[in-house]
Amino acid sequence: MTSPTVFISYSHADEWLKNELIDHLSALKRNGFINIWHDRLIPPGGMLNEAIDGKVNTAEIFLFLVSPSFLSSDYCFHKEYEIARARQQLGDAEIVPVVVRDCDWDVGGLKDYNGLPRDGKAITRNAGSRSESQERDGPWLSVVEGLKVLLENVKKKLEPPSLTDAYIKKLFTIEFIRHPLAAEFDERLVFVDPDIYHENEKEQMTSFEQFAQTVISNQINIITGGDRSGKSLLAKKTQTYLDSSQQPAVLVKGRSIKNADIAKLVESCIAAQYGAVSFPSKRFSVVIDDFDECTLPDRIKESIIIKLSNGFQRVILYSFTSATSVLFTSDELPDPQVFNINQLANDKIYNLVVKWKGIGSPQGALIDDREVLSAYEKLQLIFDQSEIEKSAYSAVTFLELMETAAGGDIAISSFASCYDTLVTNRLQRAGIDWQTFDEAKNFLSHVAYRSFFHNESKSVPSEVFDDVLATFEKKYLSSKASLKKMALASFLTYDDESLEYEFREEYLWFFLCARYVARELAKENAGEYSRFVSRCTKNIFHKKYANIAIFIAYFSSDDLVLSCLVDTLKGLFSKAESWELTDEVRELMLGIVSDEKIIIYLPENIDKNRLEILKEKINDIIGDAMKVVAQYTLPFLNSNIADSELVEEISNPEIDADSYMRSVNALLRTHSVLGQILATRAGTFSADVLLNCITNMVQASGRYAALNHAIATILIHDDESTARDVDAAIVGDHSVEDKLRKVRRIFAFWSVYLSQAGLARYLSNSHAIRALEKLVDDYEPDTGDTKGPFNFTSVLVIARLYSTGKISRSDIETCIKKYGENSAILHLLRVAIHIYTYYMPLEIEEKQWLSAKLGIPVRRIEAQRFRASELGKVIIKSTRAVLPDPKKD
Repeated sequence: MTSPTVFISYSHADEWLKNELIDHLSALKRNGFINIWHDRLIPPGGMLNEAIDGKVNTAEIFLFLVSPSFLSSDYCFHKEYEIARARQQLGDAEIVPVVVRDCDWDVGGLKDYNGLPRDGKAITRNAGSRSESQERDGPWLSVVEGLKVLLENVKKKLEPPSLTDAYIKKLFTIEFIRHPLAAEFDERLVFVDPDIYHENEKEQMTSFEQFAQTVISNQINIITGGDRSGKSLLAKKTQTYLDSSQQPAVLVKGRSIKNADIAKLVESCIAAQYGAVSFPSKRFSVVIDDFDECTLPDRIKESIIIKLSNGFQRVILYSFTSATSVLFTSDELPDPQVFNINQLANDKIYNLVVKWKGIGSPQGALIDDREVLSAYEKLQLIFDQSEIEKSAYSAVTFLELMETAAGGDIAISSFASCYDTLVTNRLQRAGIDWQTFDEAKNFLSHVAYRSFFHNESKSVPSEVFDDVLATFEKKYLSSKASLKKMALASFLTYDDESLEYEFREEYLWFFLCARYVARELAKENAGEYSRFVSRCTKNIFHKKYANIAIFIAYFSSDDLVLSCLVDTLKGLFSKAESWELTDEVRELMLGIVSDEKIIIYLPENIDKNRLEILKEKINDIIGDAMKVVAQYTLPFLNSNIADSELVEEISNPEIDADSYMRSVNALLRTHSVLGQILATRAGTFSADVLLNCITNMVQASGRYAALNHAIATILIHDDESTARDVDAAIVGDHSVEDKLRKVRRIFAFWSVYLSQAGLARYLSNSHAIRALEKLVDDYEPDTGDTKGPFNFTSVLVIARLYSTGKISRSDIETCIKKYGENSAILHLLRVAIHIYTYYMPLEIEEKQWLSAKLGIPVRRIEAQRFRASELGKVIIKSTRAVLPDPKKD
């Protein structure tokens, strides 16, 4: 526990008395019981008001040296005292008046506090001369003794509390994962170190400890990750890590934030997780899981973040996308640190399998390697077939499925079919008669839809559950007792206090709700079915709607989900004049000067290499220039797509940076959902439907990129006001020209690379690639015009790169022949390959070929990768013990 800070407030006329007090406090300071602060500690050149404000808002104890001079000082009395008084009333600080000179100090409630010395005599009474310091030793000693008593109380108050054992056990015990050898499942048993990318520093983190230490060192943190990426478990681990480091942290669910009174919600969570504590709430860190599930308007969310930043130790937000970072454009807030959760590397997937196989085994028992390798190979097969990102929770779901599937042999073609199989297996384990499986699934689906219809959450009020039971009893002659027993055995829980049922796993709730919509609602009420699907697709940037839409597409035989998503795409960036990317706007599109070189690998270590490669090209999209991006983009946007139908509509004058990010977010989310649907239902859509869908995806990306070209034109040709706006929005000592170039690069690189390479990632399945090949022939035939469009061609080439993991020489040679060596598409492909090869190492022959064909200088990286690996570090350390060090010898 850190020592409390004692803030000494005094009039400079009493400085000699302040110095005597500090001398008498020396023993307490030397013993580490207190830290002392006063305004004379501000260094030369320091900002007086800023420094004083910082301490007056954080100190735990205030000693006010009361005298006539103190009472007449507006700054001492009306600022420092008033702030301290407000904090004391909140329980954040203690106030001790120390009467140093006789005066009438019955003013402003000052006398409400027990003063020192305790006999009420002023320090200087009968010893007013500076030379009479020895006569004042006695009164000062009584001040010190009184302060010691106060310090004991403050120490108890500031002793960091710990999360209750009951809370921690409940926190990590989950019912939506089952293991055959565990009665209750503790998700910590399968926790593996995540792979996290730190956007601000362009650093890849491979351990939780490294990530947690970085989070602790920053006040505002945003952690983003896709569905099932492990955000929630990481949020829980973050909370418990901070708590074990004696830095109490409270966990808040984003969906529980219903209004702007965030302090009240945090206080209730502290009470639930820590019990009754006297520890100041301001010293708690606040971890918010799924902040994007808070559906309040952006201006309210921004005010919530400001309150959290000003009122608590640190703020850690977990969210689906980094769009949340735009809420930090307020001058009142520091820049956030942004982290992205990446999919797991294969070695970590293997470690997860080892952990899963070890559950229930005696401590220290060796796991059969053959079992682990068999499960690992099947797991990789499922990931390859389903084209789902390798996240921890997807892996665990598949492992559970393998444990329960007959003979452990499964063939999976989609993520949705995994859940279908999982529901069946849970029914089997619950001892349900196989002849009633369809009845059970229909009942659960009906309950899931009714809970969505009632409150759009996985919570099911008792009256809703009982009503569905009554419906099945009347309509199908079902046994209410049997259905209830089945539901509670494997799928729902019941809370006696709230009188509500709740689906144990959110994704099963999504899945079952979609099953009802596609199989029952579509037959019973076609109009309501269409409205439901339309609602999901219009709100696609919310996790709930996106997943339900994917599952509806799995169950349905029509293409309604696809057509609604295409309609959403058509509304995005609809005011852009064109969607075609051509060489005529090469400089605007690329934002890169002709003499700039791209090198696949630099000769330094990997961390520095990553920083040099990616910093200028990607870092800007998170930085201060976002304000400028939003400002110049808004006039072109279709504001109707900016916000969900479920939140308050934003009027045009109030559209802010986040509205722009919502449109970008909607584009990426829609592409992601369409990509998953096309991959998991490959071969089930007609050629016309598939071609129309991919055409609209490419056109929407093209409009997004082309829109930013128009903005770049404004930035290049606008009047002096543009330069002033850019200069004001981007901090730093760079020239205005450098700042303008930086913003142009944001529009150029971000829009083009994200629109083409980002889309290609979702179209890397075989059916989509064949469709792209046909669209290239239709839209971009080789007519000898090197200035022709290349939207489909660029997406196709990069999609093949992601699909095969190999660089296609024929694709590159075709592009050179069709568009020319110095064309915009070739520069785009250089960047795509340059980034791709950083993460996917190439054979030396491929590197040499790229160097010759694309003019990309190639530097070896294999040795760097080896030196940076754990194995490499061990070998290098051991060999240096017996071999000379070339740097030293």
